[in-house]
Amino acid sequence: MTVTHFRSPVTVHTSFLLWMGALAAGCAEMLLHDADIAGVALRLTVYAVVVAVALRMRAGRNWARWVLAAGLGVVGTLSLVIDPVTWLLDGNSLVDAARRADLTGALVAVSRTLHVLCVWVAVPLMFGRRANAYFSGRWPSGSVKFGHGEPTTADHR
Repeated sequence: MTVTHFRSPVTVHTSFLLWMGALAAGCAEMLLHDADIAGVALRLTVYAVVVAVALRMRAGRNWARWVLAAGLGVVGTLSLVIDPVTWLLDGNSLVDAARRADLTGALVAVSRTLHVLCVWVAVPLMFGRRANAYFSGRWPSGSVKFGHGEPTTADHR
């Protein structure tokens, strides 16, 4: 069986994978917290919307790129870092927190860090030269079997 995908730049495909990584980290953090069913339902709804928007971004929809950048790159990042930054500004120590952390706390810190790193790398990848060409319709169209890739010399004719 042959699988054919629409060709997108490697940077766009990598950005998509990083958005999925950010979602996976968010799911891990959600599972680590004691959350009520309404909170879990809300998060899962948001995650489903993010997957749909990220798929549209990967397919070349410029609006989806901007929704991800503004909605998750800015607002989402602020929601993830504001509590830790406020906590540090209140005079708390990372060293003391690390000494007192239990396994759950350490796993939450790791998942949140991975989440933020995925977003911080995904956003600029969506706005590089090749990505801009792709989203503006100047990227060579076509398909490639078994995944995404950069255009070959023949693709530029």
